[in-house]
Amino acid sequence: MNQSFITFNLSLCFSQWSNYIRATVRKEKGLPVLVELLHSDADKVVRAIAIALRNLAIDQKNKDLIGSYAMRDLVSNLPCGQQRPAKNLEGDTVVAVLNTILEIISENLENARFLIQGQGIQKLVSINRTSQSVRETKAASHILQTVWAYKDLRHTLCKAGWNKTHFKPAVSGLPKKQRNAKQGNDDITLPLMEKNQGHCFLLLESDMFMRLLHS
Repeated sequence: MNQSFITFNLSLCFSQWSNYIRATVRKEKGLPVLVELLHSDADKVVRAIAIALRNLAIDQKNKDLIGSYAMRDLVSNLPCGQQRPAKNLEGDTVVAVLNTILEIISENLENARFLIQGQGIQKLVSINRTSQSVRETKAASHILQTVWAYKDLRHTLCKAGWNKTHFKPAVSGLPKKQRNAKQGNDDITLPLMEKNQGHCFLLLESDMFMRLLHS
């Protein structure tokens, strides 16, 4: 697979051109192609697809579709605490997946419900409490807090054995120096629309993009 990336600079996230790109990917049935590639064993592929889906999810219709059809695949790429998935994804990729999940559940109750149904809470709580990565813990914590904020989901969560304490930020046992690392503008860790420059990037490997165009 060609490892060179094609980068689309969607710098004006709500511009007419950016909206056109997102809608075109959906209308040309590109979303299923991207979701299928989440099954890849290649770390860089999973990372690129997670970032692409995150940017595409700015479009509400895309967000709904990605939540419905990609949530279980996104969750499957998460570690269970310190235990990494069989494909052994790098930390940057795990954080990218976490931030994609955060994007698609934000202001979307049904997608948060899909996360619960996809057994995502167990992995998120485990990452929040046991991960040795500050960035993974921070990203997982953001998701958990977002889920708990949906009052309509609390009965379902409590019935499954979860309570408010599971959704609180964990107190890190890491050294202070490491806890304070990467507290700046980390594009992978920060929610998409909070980047300093307001830039959004849709990353696709070249042959993936060609498949997308010809789908």
